[in-house]
This record gives sequence, structure tokens and C-alpha cells, in this order.
Amino acid sequence: MRGKFLYSFIVLVFLAGSFLVSSTSYAQTTGSIGGRVIDANDNSPLAGATIKVDGTPLGAVTDDNGEYVILNVDVGTYTVIASYIGYTDTKVNGVKVSVDQRTKIDFDMKPEGEVVTDVIEITAERKGIDVDQSGRLITQDQIDDSGVRGIQNIVSKTAGVVQDERGNNINIRGGRTDENVIIVDGVVTTNPIDGTSTAFVSNGLLQEIAVYTGGFGAEYGNVLSGVINVTTKGGTDKYTGSIEAATDEFSGDWLNTVAQGYNLYSLTFGGPLIPTKDLSKVINFYGGVEKQFLLVRNPSWISRDLFSDGIVPNFTENLYSYNARLNINFSDIKGSSIPINLKGGLLMTDDHNRSFIQSYYKSNSFRNPLEITKDRQFYGRMIHNVSSKFFYELQFTNYSTTDEFGDPYFLGNWFAYGDTNSIPELMAIQRQTGILRQGSRLGNDPSTENVFFLPGRVNNFYSKSDVSYIGGKADATFSVLTKKYGDHEVKFGGEYKYNTLRSLELSPVALANNPIVGTDPSGNPIYQLNPTDLFFGREVLLKSYGYEVRDQYGNPIIVSGEDFEPKNPIIAAAYLRDKIDFGDLTINAGVRMDYLDVNTEVLIDPNNLLGPDGQLLTDDDFEQSSPNIEFSPRLGFSFPVTDKTVFIANYGRFVQLPQLQLMYIPREYFQKFFSNSVQNVVENSGLEPEKLTSYEVGFKQQVGDIINLGITAFYKETRDQIGTARILKGPGVPSGYAIYENTDFSLARGLEMYFSMRRYQRASIDISYTLSYSSGVGSDPFSKFSLANNPDGVFPKFLFPTDFDQRHTGSINLDYRFGNDDVPKGFGGEILKNLGFNFLFSFNSGRPYTVRSLPKNAFDNGDVALSSKNGVYTDWNTRLDFKMDKTIDIWKTSLNIYVYVLNLFDTELVNSVYGATGLPDDNGYLSTPTGSQTSANYQSNWRDRVRSITNWGPPRQVRFGAKLSF
Repeated sequence: MRGKFLYSFIVLVFLAGSFLVSSTSYAQTTGSIGGRVIDANDNSPLAGATIKVDGTPLGAVTDDNGEYVILNVDVGTYTVIASYIGYTDTKVNGVKVSVDQRTKIDFDMKPEGEVVTDVIEITAERKGIDVDQSGRLITQDQIDDSGVRGIQNIVSKTAGVVQDERGNNINIRGGRTDENVIIVDGVVTTNPIDGTSTAFVSNGLLQEIAVYTGGFGAEYGNVLSGVINVTTKGGTDKYTGSIEAATDEFSGDWLNTVAQGYNLYSLTFGGPLIPTKDLSKVINFYGGVEKQFLLVRNPSWISRDLFSDGIVPNFTENLYSYNARLNINFSDIKGSSIPINLKGGLLMTDDHNRSFIQSYYKSNSFRNPLEITKDRQFYGRMIHNVSSKFFYELQFTNYSTTDEFGDPYFLGNWFAYGDTNSIPELMAIQRQTGILRQGSRLGNDPSTENVFFLPGRVNNFYSKSDVSYIGGKADATFSVLTKKYGDHEVKFGGEYKYNTLRSLELSPVALANNPIVGTDPSGNPIYQLNPTDLFFGREVLLKSYGYEVRDQYGNPIIVSGEDFEPKNPIIAAAYLRDKIDFGDLTINAGVRMDYLDVNTEVLIDPNNLLGPDGQLLTDDDFEQSSPNIEFSPRLGFSFPVTDKTVFIANYGRFVQLPQLQLMYIPREYFQKFFSNSVQNVVENSGLEPEKLTSYEVGFKQQVGDIINLGITAFYKETRDQIGTARILKGPGVPSGYAIYENTDFSLARGLEMYFSMRRYQRASIDISYTLSYSSGVGSDPFSKFSLANNPDGVFPKFLFPTDFDQRHTGSINLDYRFGNDDVPKGFGGEILKNLGFNFLFSFNSGRPYTVRSLPKNAFDNGDVALSSKNGVYTDWNTRLDFKMDKTIDIWKTSLNIYVYVLNLFDTELVNSVYGATGLPDDNGYLSTPTGSQTSANYQSNWRDRVRSITNWGPPRQVRFGAKLSF
């Protein structure tokens, strides 16, 4: 009785805490084991055989056909045991279970007396990624051996994935950068306001990463291009952990290599929460913390030419990340019959980073803007294993992220931005009387021929946002094994998400240009301008919702009531998937429904802003939003030609909700937008989801026991992508305006190939290659900004290569590693023991650009296109990274020491070029008659100005590290 009360109390407390921090997420966090048990002599099925996952309460009994399935198995490596009366027990070691995959383990059992042993032991073969899905499974050993850090950097070597030379973004199968989703332990990490991922997980916590580039099932939604499913390490009944430190400070300055101020510290630890005999397996945890301090957050190859010490100034990043998992397994309680597990976790980051402004670096880099981002994500999950063939789970999560961007000295003190009295560097400069806002007279530095800005110049932009959501999700999975109608694994579920969005943007410099004239009889300040007019004037143009805005004296700025309120969009979904295995044919069929309600007012007619009352943007011009519902069918086939050759074919329709930042506009801002004739793009609450239709065919082949290879052809057609359009002249719109609309369309097609050889005689090899063609009428929602703000702009009517169209992309990863027992005896053998070498060679054929005429002035990019849009490509890029490491066993711990070299040969990696020259360091201005007549000092400064650090990838960097594991 007491035990049941304790169990009930723990469940109630856990679920109550989960509801308090609830939100939605999706994706399975476990895998399954299934197969068939037969007599080794006559191949007859053995009905009633017992299958047991050793060390867990999981197990199953075979049916009349000898088949079994065990659902809801945590990711990891297991031993599976089969037993049957009259037969010798058979044990299979090294059974690896991966997320959302079925690991097939068949048993050929021999009658007792035929073997002289009590148990037959077999080592399982490692299979490739699920045959129904395209992509790659990246293991912990592969991550550790390569030395690559960061989820996106790790997956960038997968076939179908391309990444720019700066390492900032990845594109999967020709899709846009916001069309991917990263899931960590079953929790979606996408920021709904802009589609970026907040995921940051220390390498020491990664257990495996499954990258799906196509063919993913109906349980995956709100994604068009790729799913990255990350599983972190979980706790066990034994304490384990690691301590790691890495730096490039020891590399010094040699062979044209400059230390870039890279410093990393990581700690992981896990084990039983209550270390007793009965409870060690019941309650356990695993977590970690990592700190990165980067003197240069993203080093550039050109920095050694621009800066005397080779260091980009004031381009720092200080990042903390925290991750933890808690497991409560009631099924592991001795004598318990409660098949329920509770799981919880957190993902947190605190990031302080500086942006780099090229025109500041000579004398004003200390004013490079500061961005502070804080992400918090908590989740709780209850899993009920009703039987080996049926389980369901309930999951609740809380997500929140805050972001603030602005001047590093003033940040949220808007009224100081334009007050030169608050900037010591400008105090000595002669200025007009009164409070003088910063303008061009104070902006340029005569000592650099007016090419760079003066010390003290403040970047005229400030923003902050607060995004959170709560919700819940329920899933159920069951398996039905039939001889006539195939084996079915059915999964269905739904989710709900309630979002809260707050956002604020303004250009605060002009706020200082409103000195007080005096006070009225009541002592209230009298302004030159009304505070509301000032904040919504052309030069400040406040855009805010969800925040209360006040002037420098604490008085609220009067705006429409709705602008004070946060936005609360509602997102929901439901899905059904059935995976049917007929032996010689597997069908994966499903359907998904996605629901979006922006839950705000929507403009009735964007072409008529006056409405029935003849007034600009009043209540009569808006109506309440209606929900948008989309259905997405998915269908996949796989045909096993032999036990080692499989053909696959997949069709799917996918939808992705718009970035929420493009859907909300404060009414006060909307009205002032037109009265001030601002060149900008108006948000649109009427945006619809983007829609993708995808096809793929391919085959996968296993050669022998160690080689896997495959080739897949894909074709993608994306409609209703968000782009920038122009509303022509109409009532209330005398000159037209720019607005986000579902105007864009794109096509992507290509070929993916991979080759993988598991370790054989010390060496393992992974090779990937992608041939891809990505074309569209826009590369992102903002790519046609200048056209939309030009009344005479001509929008593209034909497809052209997107900015991320990279025709040829590939990588070769060779790892050569000595073990404990394959080295000669003696001193030489001790040196070679557990010594490893990893070579990662990557290549690509460059990215497109438009050839343009020479610029007419210094800041002109060439107004005449001399080629088709993105019709010419940059040269090929090649890069070799190298890691050497050695592991030394010390008592019950192991110490791994390593050296990791990025861009070993210091290759010049070009990221982008100027259209007039096709070069990254010359925009062509100095070749014009006007430019050639400028002074030598001007020309020197101008060359530095146009050599933007973003035009190059990283230089050679040498990092040293040590990791102690226990």
C-alpha cells in the first residue's frame, strides 16, 4: 500500500511539474527490436520463445510464426537473449538501437545436446540507416574521432547537405536555411519567430545524430527539407562522466598560423540519483555544462592581412550551455509490475556575442553591436508500456528565448544612442549647440579618407524579443504481426502549442534630437515634438507589440491598445502512420494535418487601405483571422531484392508554417509607415504555409560485412514560398508598398551517393557526394527587398540558381586507429596503443553570383547586370582538417589528448565575391576613372574596406585538447 502511494505521489508531482512547463514537440525518442526465431535445423518457426533485452525489463514472446517485436527501446547498445524449452539459449551482443528505427535480430536456435555450451553468443552486425528514409546515422565514436564540433557542422558532411564556407548555415537538398528542424531528445528546438534552431549540445553529451534528408514519416511536421534527430546520453546505474578542455593559445604564431583565442571547457556527469542496490537503476540522470570563450567568434582567412595581430577586434562570443536528462523507471523497481517510465530534461544556453561591422574596424570596433540571447527549454514525458507491442506517451515542454541587440554600452538606453554628450570619443569634436544627434558630419573619419567611421559612432538599431510557448503532445504506437496481411507498426498522435510573442525594433539615434523646451504649469515637460510623433517618426519608426514603451521620463507612449498586447498564435497537428512489412515489400504510409491560427486581426484588402469609411487603416479595414488547415500525405516503398540490396521509393507532401516574425505588424507602425513613406517591407498576417512535393528513388547495398553504399535521386517542388512583393497604387496607397506574400516558387533536383566502410584492419572510411541543382525566384523571404521598394522594379518571372546552389559537394573521412592489442610489444607498441589519425577532406564547386558593371561610385555595386541572375560560379573550394589523438588508461579513467587542425594547408576558402570582378577583395571601384584618381591613402583604406571578413572561410587553426573520461 505504501509503495503504491509513493508511486502515485511521484507520478502526480512529475506530471504537475510538466504541465507547469508544458509545450509541444514531436519525434520519437526510442527505437525497437524485432525479428524471427526459428529452428536452426529445419527452419520451422518457434512459437512461444522468450526474447529478453538483458539488463532491462523489456521482452517479448514470439507468435505462431516465430515473430516478435519489442517497442520503446531507448537508444543504446544491448544484449538480446532468446530462450525456448528444449533449445540452447542464444545471446546476441552489441545490438545497437537507434532513434525511430527497427533493429532486426533473427535467432536460429539449436536443440540442446547439439552444442557443448549453455549459451550460444553472437556479435550483432551494425546495420545502416533505416531503409525507408534517406540520410545518415552518425555515432558517438564518429563524432569523437573526427573532432568536428557543433550539430550543424557535424551533419554538414552528410550527402545532400551543403554549408557555406563561414559555417553559418546548412541547406538540405536545395532547400532554404529555415526549412530544417533540429530535435534534441524528442524536443523541437526551432524558434518559431524566425525558423532558426536554439539547439546547442556539447559533443561530450552526444550519443548519436540521425540525419533524415528525405522519406521521413507523418510524425515529422512543420519541416520541408531535413530532420536532424539528436539523442544525448542517458544515465545508468553507474557513475560516468568526462572533463574536457581545448584551446588554440599554445599554437602561437608560426607557419602563418595565428591563435584566434579559442577556449572551451566541458563537464559531463551522470549516474544513479540514489545510489542504492534497489534504486540505482530506477532513478538516474546525465547532464553537462560547456563554456566557450571565443576571442574571434568566426575567424576569417583574410584577417592576417587586415590586422597586425591577425585577430578580428571586438568580434567575441561568450557561450554557456547546459543540458540534463532525468529518468525514473518504475519497471526497474524490484518486484514492481508498474510498466511506466518518467523522463524529464532541460536545454539552456546563455550567449553573448558581438557582430562585426566592416566600416568600424579601423577605429570604432569597440562599438560593434552586442547581442544577448538566452534560451530555456524544459520537458517532461510519461511513457506507459502496455505490452511489448503497445505503448503510449504524453509529453509536455516549456520553451522560451529572449534576445536583445544593440550598442554594447547603451543597449536598452535608447535616449543615449544619439546624445554625443554620452559618448566620450565624440566630446572633443566641435558640434552644434544643444543635443546633437549623430549624422554624416560626425560619422566619417578624415584620417581614413572618410572610408571608415569615427570613434564613438553608434550603430543606429536596437531590437529585443521574448518568444515562448506552452502546449502538449500525445503519441501511441502499436504493432500487429499477421502472416497474411503483413506486420504493421501503427503510430498516431497529436500536438498543441500556444505561443506568446513580444517584439520591439527602433532606430533610436533620433530620439536625442528632441530637447525639452520647458514645463507646463503642472511641471510636466514640454517637448519640441509629441513623444508619440517622435517615436513613430520616419527616423525612429518604433515597431513594437507586447511591450509597454515609455519616454526618457517614464511616461507611456500612447499607441493603440492592441500594440501593448503580445501575439498569441496557436499551432496544432495530428497524424497517422502505418508501416507495413510484407517481407519482400515494405510500405510506409501516413497522413498529417497541420493547423495554424495567427489569432490576430488580418487586413481585408491589401490593395485598398482606406476601406468603407475612407479612413486609413481603421477597424473597418481588418477582420479576425481564420484558421489555416493543411493535409500532407506521405507514401514510401522499399523492395529487398536480396538480404543486402534494397530499392526505395518515396513520395511526400510537406508543409511548413511561415516565420511568425513575418506575420505581425503593429497598427500604429502600419499607419505611420505610409505617412512617412518608409522603404521597408510590411508584415502580412494572411500568409499561408509553404508547400513542398517531394519524390525520390534509390537503392542501398551492403557489400560483405563492412561496406555499405547507396545512391538516391531526388526531385522537390516548393510552392507558396514566402517572398517580397509590391502592392501597386490604390486607395490609400498613392505610391505602392512592399509586403511579404506567398509569391516564390523553387525546384531542386539532384543525386546523392555515399560509401561507408566500417573499421577494418584499423581503418574506416566514409565518403559522401552530392550533385544538386537548386533554382527559384528567390533565395529567402528578403532577397527581393530592393525590387519591392523600387516602383520600377521588375520581378523575376523565371527560375534562376538560388544563392546556395552548390552543384558539386563532397567529403572523404578517413580514420586510422590502433587498438589495445594490435600493436607490437615494447616501447614502440606503447606509443602506438590507442593512437588515432583522422583526415577529413571536403570539397565543393563554389556558389553563384551575378556579373555586374563596374561601380559608378565607391559604394555602388554596379547597377547593370552583365549576366543572368546568379549565372556565374566561383571557383572550387577544397579543405583538409586533421586530428591526431591518443588515449592513455589511468587506473579506472582514460585520458585522451589530441591536436586538431582546421584547414591544415591554410587554403584560401572563398565564401562570396563582388559581381564586377568575381573577386572577394576588389569591388572594381579603384579600376574606374574616378577611383583611380583618388589618393594613395584613400586607395589603401578602400582596399581594406572592401576586403570583408565574411567573404572568406576560416584560416588554419591549431587546437590542443585533453579529455578525461571515467
